[in-house]
Amino acid sequence: MKKQDLLVIPFLFIMGISFFSCNFGNKGNVSNYQNTPAVVSIDYTIGGGGVMLGTPYGYMAAPELSNLYDGDCIYLQQFSVDYDNQPSTQYVTATDIVEIGVNKSQVEVANDSVRIGDYTLLPTSVSGLSSVYYGGNFFIGATCSDNNPNYRLVYNLSDTLINNAIKVYLLAQSTSTAPSSSGVSSIHAFDMNYLPQTLWRDTTITISGTSQSLDLKYISVNLNYISSISDTGVPTYSQASQNPFLIFLFKNQ
Repeated sequence: MKKQDLLVIPFLFIMGISFFSCNFGNKGNVSNYQNTPAVVSIDYTIGGGGVMLGTPYGYMAAPELSNLYDGDCIYLQQFSVDYDNQPSTQYVTATDIVEIGVNKSQVEVANDSVRIGDYTLLPTSVSGLSSVYYGGNFFIGATCSDNNPNYRLVYNLSDTLINNAIKVYLLAQSTSTAPSSSGVSSIHAFDMNYLPQTLWRDTTITISGTSQSLDLKYISVNLNYISSISDTGVPTYSQASQNPFLIFLFKNQ
């Protein structure tokens, strides 16, 4: 797996236009995809190293990938699925994968307030992506005037829930001695499993186009980021989306 501190991603991806992976053409019964965050799970019963990828499309085997661990987050720049030449009828196998590692952190839980410290870098745009198949991981894309920012995601226990949705706060820290003259886009993953269990609710959903039902736990999240800071150091937050993001877990996780 190719690892790098900063994942530069297409600007349209950050703007939310293609934040969800898109199909860019079919030949016969081969589907090609690009710009897809994914979460690794290891299942040695499938062979080929046991690498499974949780994607917005469902789980896919990825036997050509190696040096990955359960829970790793990656970004698939492109991959293909040849539906006419699948090695198993039990699962879908992806091939021709071009991937990059994504840095991942735990969500932080604050008891009384969100202390920003030196995390004062102001993103110019923020978006997010969640999926039933991400195992409680939340991908956040941001554009900042920094080549390699650090990120934190904080939940404040003292915040009041609004329509059963919690607020989380994305904080960014500059690591460059000179700011970038133009915005640099990057993506970071956050493990939301560390949020209090009392916040999670049960639900059952049916997979579109099938009769398959999934028993899940979920949490509604309003993603906020610092849009300005006053002369006295008081931050003003903006909301990344008008609608909350839904973070999912399978009940047996």
